[in-house]
Amino acid sequence: MEFINVNSIQENSVVKFIAPNKTLFDGVIRKISNEYLGITIDIRQKEFLRLNKNESAEFIIVYEHKAVRCSSVILGCSQSDFEQSVIISVPKPVLFIDRREFERLSVVMDIEYSPFPLGVKYKDLHNVEEHYFTTFKKTYTVNISGGGVCLLVPKEEIDFKYGLISMSLKDEKIVALCEKLRSEPFNNPQYDRLVYKFNDIKPQHRQLIIDFVSEKFKEGSAN
Repeated sequence: MEFINVNSIQENSVVKFIAPNKTLFDGVIRKISNEYLGITIDIRQKEFLRLNKNESAEFIIVYEHKAVRCSSVILGCSQSDFEQSVIISVPKPVLFIDRREFERLSVVMDIEYSPFPLGVKYKDLHNVEEHYFTTFKKTYTVNISGGGVCLLVPKEEIDFKYGLISMSLKDEKIVALCEKLRSEPFNNPQYDRLVYKFNDIKPQHRQLIIDFVSEKFKEGSAN
């Protein structure tokens, strides 16, 4: 792939600029065209590094369900008291990052799951039969990332390969189509600890999870 298809990029999604010392700071995509992206950056971030016209910049963006390390040229920039605005060239992929490399946060949160019976599998959320969206069961997360989630399932429940998960994050209801990767040891004999990857999830919902995880890590490092 020579360049990113800008039609697959969402406005208001987050990009993570990579500083020379390998720290990250966030920018938000505000404008998308076939020739450039317009991005705003909060300069109050601890890791912020000013970007300058004609310099190259590297950053990570979520694209077609994967995190992609890209490079662009800064075409223009301006700065106010709290924000830098930059115009960058259409991103060129440098490295596709496997989902396993999403930051994973250990956290206990309410979550619901709707298991599919053995042999039932769907490729896309919009093909899932409606009744699976009305039969959710409540449980808790063990950890979560932009790539998937680990949750607790009672041992008497079906150990399902495919299913739906549903959770609320920042007043947004997130529903994802999931596939079981593995079981993990757990110190409670009444539950199984199951790890699922997101096979189909809206890009903006994946970004919500990524931002949530990133924010929690930043809060932890500040304490």
